[in-house]
Amino acid sequence: MHISIFVYGTWGDIRPHVVLGMALQAAGHSVQVIASPVYEAWVRERNLGFYPLTADVNVFTKEHASIMDAGALQQLQLARQQLTPIFIQMGREVLEATRESDVLMTVEFGLSLLFDVVRVNKLKVILINPAPLNPTREFSSAFPPAPAWFPFPAWYNRFSYSMLERIQWSLLSAARNELASKHLGQPQSPLRQFRTMLALTPALTTVSKHVLRRPADWDEHWQITGYLFDDDPEWQPPPDLVTFLESGESPVYIGFGSMPDSKPEVTTRVLIEAVQRTGKRAVILTGWAGFGGEQMPENIHLLKYAPHHWLFPKMAAVVHHGGAGTTASSFRAGVPTVIVPHNADQPYWGRRAHELGVGTLPIPRKKLTADRLTAAITEATSSQTMREKAAELSQKIAAEDGLGEALRVTTAILSNKTPIY
Repeated sequence: MHISIFVYGTWGDIRPHVVLGMALQAAGHSVQVIASPVYEAWVRERNLGFYPLTADVNVFTKEHASIMDAGALQQLQLARQQLTPIFIQMGREVLEATRESDVLMTVEFGLSLLFDVVRVNKLKVILINPAPLNPTREFSSAFPPAPAWFPFPAWYNRFSYSMLERIQWSLLSAARNELASKHLGQPQSPLRQFRTMLALTPALTTVSKHVLRRPADWDEHWQITGYLFDDDPEWQPPPDLVTFLESGESPVYIGFGSMPDSKPEVTTRVLIEAVQRTGKRAVILTGWAGFGGEQMPENIHLLKYAPHHWLFPKMAAVVHHGGAGTTASSFRAGVPTVIVPHNADQPYWGRRAHELGVGTLPIPRKKLTADRLTAAITEATSSQTMREKAAELSQKIAAEDGLGEALRVTTAILSNKTPIY
């Protein structure tokens, strides 16, 4: 089969998709990745096809870091206003890229944009969800959990997924409707049709079963497969990083990955102050936020890049934004974690790390202070129980074959000739 994988996000999004794409191609399928041109060389080195998108959400995110300072509703409004032209262009390009495809693999958000493209090109869809997005009564989605006094928690949990579907459908409505009317000759599609498709669409939740237990009320075509890790065994650390790591006790990692920051110099000072108060050593990732910009104390090393699988096990604790990929790497490393969620599914992962006993209570990004971060780092680096639970979870994840299970489930889905529309 000819399989197209649509990825609109960051490195953390594209890596697990490509790992699965390589396995599918090795199994005899033809695979192409549809993504930003910045990933083209990396994808082609892995012998996969590539179709470049001219529009790049990543560039927009970097250039509009101030959106992160707005409230949730304002963020949605701004995103809808300013991202609509980008999403329209993406939709048109995916339409052309998948003319000869049999299957489209993407995340649920991508399907809410490409709903009509999928039907016009008669594509079988398989969702690759890095977090639980299929409805269940057992736990809530990215929304905060129901308060303890609420009498109907199961109803609330199921309702949270319904609200999430509505929000993403609404966010992309302007782009999707213009695609349908101007480029596909189709009428506007109602939300109920999207929900019907979601209910019938196979989905792989690429999370460890030891992190997320498969809900009993999920349909059979919704499966948890395990993590899809992309290691870089040929990477060599720079000498200055090696020297720093060998010059003292294990440091604390602090990095927010692809999360932008409208005031990086202010946040940098907060991070430095927290580290100094704890008396620990630290490795701070510059990231998309651009942390740094001033002379670092001797106990802090400023880092541009190091693969998580190499760096995290060498840390005393890991402070990060709670992206699905970074969270997976922190769980795999077997060290305590402190999550500072910014948006999307990150608050969910912050709660889950704490529930598993491998992380502190999350610190929402807008509530990040030197006092809170100092307390969290101190707890993460001093709790013997947290260290033991983190090590235990790491061993369980190491024993899994997430890629093998994802390939097995995907192969079974592809062998089913029943179309999913």
